[in-house]
Amino acid sequence: MAIETENFNPTSDIKLLCTCGHPKCDKRSIKQVYLNKVQLIRDDYGNPMQILSGGRCPFHPNEAKKSTIGDHEKCTTVDVRYKTTSERNKLMVLAGRHGATRVAEGAVNGVSFVHMAWTPINDRSVPTWQY
Repeated sequence: MAIETENFNPTSDIKLLCTCGHPKCDKRSIKQVYLNKVQLIRDDYGNPMQILSGGRCPFHPNEAKKSTIGDHEKCTTVDVRYKTTSERNKLMVLAGRHGATRVAEGAVNGVSFVHMAWTPINDRSVPTWQY
């Protein structure tokens, strides 16, 4: 069964799925339960949200170099693009409001994003950080 919500699906949001291009890539996606939370954030945000990354397979370059399984490989997270400080702040607050247990901001190649992850509360990882 394909994951989707009112505003998000892999056809229009191809980055929900792993896009690494590796021959063994399983095209994994964020789990439906967490995509439902992303939809709630979108509803409260009141504006379209661009997903930059969702699920990643173990062969994705960002995952392959890690010593432990990351949020994207666990399919518990999305990275959402933002353009202004106000957008970033609102997305971060809404992520927390909708149960995200790890929220961070980052930028890659001049594109800024908010990382929203729903990980177990007993996870001793740092809950917020900056890339």
